[in-house]
Amino acid sequence: MLIAIDTATKYLGLALYDEQSLIAEQMWRTGNKHNTLLAPSIENLLQICDVRASDITMVAVANGPGSYTGLRIGVAMAKGLASVRQLPLIGVNTLDVIARGQTTNDSNDTLLCAIQAGRKRIIVGEYELIEGQWQAKNDAITTTWDELLASLDAPSYQIAGEIDKTGLSAIASFSKDDVNLKLVDVAQRGRRVAVLAQEAWQRYHAGNPDEFMPAKLVPVYLNEPS
Repeated sequence: MLIAIDTATKYLGLALYDEQSLIAEQMWRTGNKHNTLLAPSIENLLQICDVRASDITMVAVANGPGSYTGLRIGVAMAKGLASVRQLPLIGVNTLDVIARGQTTNDSNDTLLCAIQAGRKRIIVGEYELIEGQWQAKNDAITTTWDELLASLDAPSYQIAGEIDKTGLSAIASFSKDDVNLKLVDVAQRGRRVAVLAQEAWQRYHAGNPDEFMPAKLVPVYLNEPS
């Protein structure tokens, strides 16, 4: 059984997954309370689901980009859980989690996945559909909504992820010749820790176990400490 942890932004997410079924999924906005809520939330989840710590055979974590503090807390907890029993630890890019949760119907679109970076900035990655799966086109960048929208030059885009009021306003007022911009529906656009769990499970079984030693996992930071 796999436990997945996501504290990359102001949301806290946990999931229990065993390939055949999603046993539990929780994700809620905690602000900056990850340090006090993460450990008791894991304990409570295991208790509610009647799962023992010894039932966990691998650990997954969103390893960035994201908040410096949030990532540090989540990765440290994941490393601790995995290291104690020498379990595999699988890190999944935060923006990849958003992308993997999106539909693949519009094959000609460019998918933009965004998370909040603080100080009115966002972290954004571009994805394209390759063989039925969203794949990153380039490295993620830290920018603002105005700068991002001004830079769009492909025919058609979808935007998913964490969209705040500033982003919603900018998207609603966006107008550019020959550029079609679509905001993914709110129920679909968010980052789901169940997707993180499934992606981590698949990566582990498709890879080399030596790649997933806890000591090898390194967080990805793009913004300043917060």
